[in-house]
Amino acid sequence: MFRRLFERIGPYVSGTNALDLIAHIHDHDRWSSFDRHHEAALYCLHKLEEYGLEGEIFELPADGEKLYGDWVMPRAWKAKSAKLTLLWGSKGEGKEEGLGEVKLCDYKEDPCSLVVYSKPTPSEGITAELVMVDGGSKAQDYEDLEVKGKVVFTRDSARASRLEALRHGALGIVSDYLPAIDYYRPPMELPDCRYWDRFSSEFGGWGMKKGDPEFWGFVLTPRQGHWLRELMKKERRLQIHAEIDASFYDGSIDVVTGLIKGETDEEVLINGHLYEVGAIDDASGCGLAIEVLRCLNSLIKSGRLKKPRRGIRMLFTYECMGTMGALLERPELLQRTVAAITLDCVGGNEALCRAFLSLSRNPHAQSSYTDTLLRLILEHSTMMDKMLVNWREVPFMKADNMIADPSIGIPCPLLIEYPYTFYHSSMDTPDKLDPRRLAWIGRAVATYAYFIANAGEVEAQWLASEVFIEAKRTILDELEGFLTPFYEVYGERKEGEGAKALEKLWRRLNYLQTRYGIAIESVTRLAGSESLQKRIKDAKEDLKAYASMSLERVARELGFQPWKPRKRRWIDMDGYKREASRIVPKRLVLGSCQLTRIPAEERKEWQRKCHEWGLKGSVIQSAQMWCDGVRSVAEIEELVEGETGESNIRLLDYFKEMERYGYIKCERRH
Repeated sequence: MFRRLFERIGPYVSGTNALDLIAHIHDHDRWSSFDRHHEAALYCLHKLEEYGLEGEIFELPADGEKLYGDWVMPRAWKAKSAKLTLLWGSKGEGKEEGLGEVKLCDYKEDPCSLVVYSKPTPSEGITAELVMVDGGSKAQDYEDLEVKGKVVFTRDSARASRLEALRHGALGIVSDYLPAIDYYRPPMELPDCRYWDRFSSEFGGWGMKKGDPEFWGFVLTPRQGHWLRELMKKERRLQIHAEIDASFYDGSIDVVTGLIKGETDEEVLINGHLYEVGAIDDASGCGLAIEVLRCLNSLIKSGRLKKPRRGIRMLFTYECMGTMGALLERPELLQRTVAAITLDCVGGNEALCRAFLSLSRNPHAQSSYTDTLLRLILEHSTMMDKMLVNWREVPFMKADNMIADPSIGIPCPLLIEYPYTFYHSSMDTPDKLDPRRLAWIGRAVATYAYFIANAGEVEAQWLASEVFIEAKRTILDELEGFLTPFYEVYGERKEGEGAKALEKLWRRLNYLQTRYGIAIESVTRLAGSESLQKRIKDAKEDLKAYASMSLERVARELGFQPWKPRKRRWIDMDGYKREASRIVPKRLVLGSCQLTRIPAEERKEWQRKCHEWGLKGSVIQSAQMWCDGVRSVAEIEELVEGETGESNIRLLDYFKEMERYGYIKCERRH
């Protein structure tokens, strides 16, 4: 149903204009200074108004203590200048005094050379001895070393090494850390690249919070780091001189929003984030979103597209914590938004960046027609467009699509190219982007946003049907993935372990019914007629019947006697499961858990407990999503196993501990 729309929009999305917007945003954001962030926001607002769109900037506090959900806003930080100089031939080292100096870092030449959130030095600067540390992020790295009153030189990131270096009395830190990322960024492939490093609290997001101990640091390139290490092997003692003009203050973070008005107050949202160093991460998402709104607004104003039922809004700010703050400060945005899409890192030249485009789906607990719609649009674009874009679907990855958390409730797929060669580095510049790829993605995003914005009863019915078809295909894929391994492992053995495998298959099919049932029901946000409600009910019943029929057919083909799995009864459960079936956890904090409410001195113990319970990050994230105040711990465990593929998950102790920290309230069923 979107194909004519796609063809109508396609010629008017300009990848070249998107790239120009991205380059100008990058000119401001690459300095990582809050005053320059404000300039980036003003530029975005200016372009929105130039294109005839409603635009606005509103502010969130950047005071290092304001809490939104479980995210703590960072302190505002401004940098004016910073230099790091190696003092070559210092007096008293057997060399001629004043033989020379070597400039290692200059913020004005490369903003990535200064660690973001560095504190200032005295105006005259600091001269100190440089001490090479093998590592830097662990206490044992400093054994037999005296770093008090000196500057640490480490291969670890400055962020990871800050606390240990401070505990051992170091004045500052110099790092040549540039993480290798599989085949995206092999070691020493970018010898003249600097990593974009930021000091950060250990909780609540990224950025420095009020009360965090301040530090300063510089970042070298791998080539500089190698040269300096070789020099330090030859010299008994080297000194550096650091000068930093920077400051912390209570400031603000700008939220930039633009709007194409619809016939009603409902809206579709395109979101992401500003204020990071790279042209790809994340000026690309912002620039492309502005271009999408420009294109759609132009087509509506010219009469090529009619005014949609719902408005189409763009919203960009600080990643995650700013998005959470924007929705809580403006709750009407949360209430009006029927669906969203997040643009993160997009449009990179694949030959240079080596990254495919990922469609990250909603978490299963927030399964939605939006995933199916965006997939269909991308598939259509792949068939129709002469440009081949390497893209694929992946499970939920948390970025600003965190608004898809069921406690927030906005279905929001994510488009992202991650990781990529130049990720979080000084070489993430506009020349790494491909305007043709930007246009390709922009056409898909514009089609997605306008289709939902104008969707009514007929479109909702079609979407429900497409989700149903996808569910059936997923069940078939599950059966196909079951049969061959079954024959390989069990052969002719029909009982015992083989029967258990069939029981496991049924649990998997039952999970898929739950997941896709949620997705089918999600179309009711677009229309709510009695006829649509009936179609949805029938579709869910048909899906249940299809799963049962498929299982019976497989069982029959494998030689099992006809059977139907029975529900687990109390008498069949062990003591743990009976208790887990009685406890119903309810979330008390909106959005994802960042461990903010766990005291700093208890966080290592908390991590140890999670490890002891065998809980990986994906399991914890899934458990939070499925926790709705209705399901028991036992029910949540089965759903988490279905989503993650993990087995024998035990969450009872986890939820009880979360209750102790104020994240969860556990109620007992009678």
